[in-house]
Amino acid sequence: MSLMFRLPTSPARARRLAARLALLLLLAALLPLAASCSGPPKAGVNIDLASQPPFYMDDWVRRGNPQVSVRPTTPPNRPLTALFVPFRVTQQMDKPSYVGLEVSRQIWQTWLSEKVFPVIEFAETATPYRRDVAMQLAAQRGAQLLIGGYVSHYVNGGTSGDSKLSVSMEIWDMNTGQMIWAMGHAGVMEHQFANDFLLFSAKSRMPSDPMWAIIQTVSWDMAQEVKLWINPPAPRGLSKEPAF
Repeated sequence: MSLMFRLPTSPARARRLAARLALLLLLAALLPLAASCSGPPKAGVNIDLASQPPFYMDDWVRRGNPQVSVRPTTPPNRPLTALFVPFRVTQQMDKPSYVGLEVSRQIWQTWLSEKVFPVIEFAETATPYRRDVAMQLAAQRGAQLLIGGYVSHYVNGGTSGDSKLSVSMEIWDMNTGQMIWAMGHAGVMEHQFANDFLLFSAKSRMPSDPMWAIIQTVSWDMAQEVKLWINPPAPRGLSKEPAF
């Protein structure tokens, strides 16, 4: 952070510069507090008293909670192995199989890093998700679970537009042939324009690959739901009234 001072040429200009300096010093003092908060966005400011300084704020993925419609009632009694197949894209677009493969690959990589299951194989050469075909493949590979799903909305706006993603996921138990998980999730990263104020301008900074950030966030959220099923939190002990 650098301060560049220029001598004012009039009392009015001196008052404006003094007000701007006071505001910028306040912003600089608040930056460590903003950085210590848990969660996005990150902020920064370039200070130049001779011009309108920009106040930068890193953009983040906007999303709610995963929508779970089917979930197991009891945790598994043994470690499980899973086969992950490419998602099917239901939206009309060019090269849907490629988009489904890349989205699925990133979700699979996130689940690997999160260690959701001890073994998660990705069937990269498999056809887009069809339950009957995918279950035959999972049986051939000896997997205990089948993971597949759909990409229902995909808009990659890059760094100059809005990016949006909606996915739904299914997990099937190969022993019983029953669906044990069904959940959907979505995320958005909007392109924010600069807002000009009297003393400074506010600008947002997007990551170099917004869609990658959305997929990482959405897949991480869904992974936490499944991890809570595998390793549920221990129940809290009942509080007891003091004897005396």
